[in-house]
Amino acid sequence: MNPFVAGQIHTAIEDVRLLEAFITAPLGLYSDIKMLRESLPFPDAAELPREELRERRTAFGRLTDSPQRLTLDTISSLRTVANILEQVKDDPEIAKLRDGWIPRARMVLQRSEDQVARELRAGIASKVRGLYIIVDPEATGGRDVVEIAAAALKGGVSVLQLRDKSRDKGEVVPIARELRDLCDKHDALFIMNDDADVAQAVEAHGLHVGQTDLPVGEARKSLALHQIVGRSNNGMEQAMDSQQQGADYLAVGAVYSTATMGKSGRTAVGPETIRKVKEMVDHPIVAIGGINESNIADVARAGADCICVVSAVTFADDPEAAAAKLIEIINSA
Repeated sequence: MNPFVAGQIHTAIEDVRLLEAFITAPLGLYSDIKMLRESLPFPDAAELPREELRERRTAFGRLTDSPQRLTLDTISSLRTVANILEQVKDDPEIAKLRDGWIPRARMVLQRSEDQVARELRAGIASKVRGLYIIVDPEATGGRDVVEIAAAALKGGVSVLQLRDKSRDKGEVVPIARELRDLCDKHDALFIMNDDADVAQAVEAHGLHVGQTDLPVGEARKSLALHQIVGRSNNGMEQAMDSQQQGADYLAVGAVYSTATMGKSGRTAVGPETIRKVKEMVDHPIVAIGGINESNIADVARAGADCICVVSAVTFADDPEAAAAKLIEIINSA
């Protein structure tokens, strides 16, 4: 066999073995991955002795602190091998792979990628908790959004979203990147509002879309597999639709009437809607709209995983102290 082709086959076998170690559920998917290896007509693809298999699994576990990210990269590697082998000519063994194994591998790899990416995003979305603020240059009292964001993060904010409808994207990108770096320093999530391409460019942790923005599935096409997508909802019906679309977290509101960022026309749903949505979905719920120091405890008691505010922090004389106070109330409630 051509040495280059032999190297690709070796890579394919080792990639599949790693996927067997890292993707053990659901059982049907694990079985399909195992069958991919077993159906490769090469001696190196044979089942290993139990002791060697145990040693390999232990060694794989030591490779990384981010097994899901490594798994996704391995899936990508295996796809590349399949593409290369598909181009090989005048080799009867590879021709057999083209006719059966490669098409089957592509289907299994897509299912594997979907499964692992969902698990990875669910882990990131689990950080959507505590206090979430939106910084917008039109809602900072004339102060710099980075200054407000830095103060809020010092105050303990867990999630920070940038909403900027006043600047061109070329101007937004460096600001978004600076906010992303700030969030990393404070172990907080950085979410970009609406602009999937900006979110992708600055490696935001996620994107937030509204009901009239890109559907969740379309937005994902511009994002990395690990970037989460949140979606705004004005009640139970929209929340259920967002969950069905595959949103990673659901923002529900306006909980109370608000005129911030032009949202005066949104119907107030009250804390009771937060409680009802929380009972019906299994995604993190972000309560938003008209929430401040006087009512945030009621929202927390309604079951919101995370509570989003704007003016209660961004218009405060001391955003850091305002954020810290709101978090104290949430924790007490």
